[in-house]
Amino acid sequence: MTATKASRHSAILDLVNRGPGRGSVHTQQDIAAALARRGMRATQATISRDIQELGLVRAGNGYRSSAALVSELVLSIEVIAPMAVIRTPPGTANLVARRIDEASLPGIAGTVAGDDTIIAVLRKPGASRALKELLANAR
Repeated sequence: MTATKASRHSAILDLVNRGPGRGSVHTQQDIAAALARRGMRATQATISRDIQELGLVRAGNGYRSSAALVSELVLSIEVIAPMAVIRTPPGTANLVARRIDEASLPGIAGTVAGDDTIIAVLRKPGASRALKELLANAR
């Protein structure tokens, strides 16, 4: 049975974020096998596109949603109006900055990311609260 894109995406997100054995899908073949067990067939090319479209990243314990990783990656947030300085582990600032930008929070003008530091430009003082909530509850 060929699954619809929406149902396949939902199943993949369930596998990587909420399903039993969370983080147990380390490869595209693991995803294909798990989908097959659910009665969904998908080619490797389709799964590859799904991974990209869903924003999945491969972490040490398997594929994860990049949004789900964000709260784990934020080490600190310091607000120095009209900016916020966000620290992350080396090599992860772009992932967190992308999440902030994609959220399109009305109080955030944009971000600039380096290797482990992000500068978020705040349009108004209260924007820091929404930013902190986004980064704490990124799932």
